[in-house]
Amino acid sequence: MPLHPLIVHFPIALLILGTLIELASLKYREQLNMTGTVLLISGVITGVISYMTGDSAERFAEMHFGNIEAVVHQHKQMALGAMFLFGAAAALKLLTHFTLRYRKELLIVVLILSILGSGFLAYTGHLGGQIVYQNNKITNIQGE
Repeated sequence: MPLHPLIVHFPIALLILGTLIELASLKYREQLNMTGTVLLISGVITGVISYMTGDSAERFAEMHFGNIEAVVHQHKQMALGAMFLFGAAAALKLLTHFTLRYRKELLIVVLILSILGSGFLAYTGHLGGQIVYQNNKITNIQGE
């Protein structure tokens, strides 16, 4: 069994929670500022690790599920898009800790990128679920 399904839930949880914290930080900026930064950065790091483990999961899925190349390709593209959006959000959020210039504007851009990234992440997870759970052979694999 590949590592990808085990690792993938860490970036999902960290990045979605990071987005919610960034949203809450509109009201409680000082209390939640560092928390949002840590969640976004750790979410991006675990997201990269998850993306890197995807190739072994792809081979496993093709071996057990047959021809699923189109869905896997779309899943990869959406995951890459989410990582770019969250990577940019994390980099800008980190920048806000070192500059006072345009800080408010940067935080708004971080929030927008995080919300867009969450949409990409949700659709990526939906496609991942399709790969695994909409396949009749899954019951044979779990029984082995």
